[in-house]
Amino acid sequence: MSDMNPLTEKVRVVRWRMANEKLRFSEEMRIIPGWAYALSFVLLIAIEILVPIMRRHDAHPVPFLAFVPIMTFVGLLVAALGLLIGYVNRDAKRRGMNAALWTILVCVIPNAIGFIIYFLAREPMVFKCPQCSETVSARFNFCPKCKFNLNPTCPECKHAVRPGDRYCPFCAHDLLGENSASAAPFTPVTPGAGV
Repeated sequence: MSDMNPLTEKVRVVRWRMANEKLRFSEEMRIIPGWAYALSFVLLIAIEILVPIMRRHDAHPVPFLAFVPIMTFVGLLVAALGLLIGYVNRDAKRRGMNAALWTILVCVIPNAIGFIIYFLAREPMVFKCPQCSETVSARFNFCPKCKFNLNPTCPECKHAVRPGDRYCPFCAHDLLGENSASAAPFTPVTPGAGV
């Protein structure tokens, strides 16, 4: 579909995501690998150890009671960044993207801008073709293995239709191919009439 408007394609992908990607926070937390939890723990401990050491060399240190919550917040923030790095690595892999490239990008681009770019640019999740179980992208219109129509449209008005629809909700075209207008009209037979 090279003549398709890019905005229309984006809207179609967003609608597909809303209908098919039912993501829950608890399920998303399960994809974070163990090394990311270890990284987060090491970062948290490093912040909790290094910041008080650096505080000793300050000419005008922050009062201790104000310093402890700030240090805890900064440590938790850095630990959360470690978990996000692991999440991006596994999420990119399950979406068919280059996991190593995206992991490096979110680590190198400062101020969490890499994470923002990732979440804006990430691909929809891949899924299996209903007919042949081949892994396909949500951007595909047809399965590359069996030519199954993944995004059925009305042949008359070209609007998207659901797989179970008999008639197009936009133009009332018969999607099963049985044209009732071309068929002979129904004439009721009265009992006892001579044939």
